[in-house]
Amino acid sequence: MSNLKDRLKEYEGTIAYQTKIGTFKDGKFWTYKDSLGFPTIGYGRLLTHGESYPNGITEAEADELLDHDIMIAQHNLDTLDIWLPSDWRDFMVIMMFQLGLSGVHKFKKMLAALKIKDYPEAIRQAKDSLWYKQTPNRVDAMIAVLTNK
Repeated sequence: MSNLKDRLKEYEGTIAYQTKIGTFKDGKFWTYKDSLGFPTIGYGRLLTHGESYPNGITEAEADELLDHDIMIAQHNLDTLDIWLPSDWRDFMVIMMFQLGLSGVHKFKKMLAALKIKDYPEAIRQAKDSLWYKQTPNRVDAMIAVLTNK
């Protein structure tokens, strides 16, 4: 999981990056608004209703939240019942982390392509999305490390 976890940290904002933008200071992560205006903390942890961290969180706490969120994303991915090679599994866990299960379900053509192992079509479908339009650099970076293209 460490490579996947490191990639998520990179995509969601390393400590160095968050220090630069002011969401990591005094040794803690602080709540910020994501690109859609939702309260977020740590490595892209979207706060749920009633969840609040007025005193910030430590790096260790951010890591624990990220581990928990990765586990949820992996579980949600398993509910799709699609066999995936490891590179695509990581891609989909990251996608699930970012969009949630309901968001990933909207990628019907991409999921259909993955079921039949048509990886070039799955990439085309990933790029033909609002997700790609909103985060093209991130999705391109995710695609770049795929070995099954």
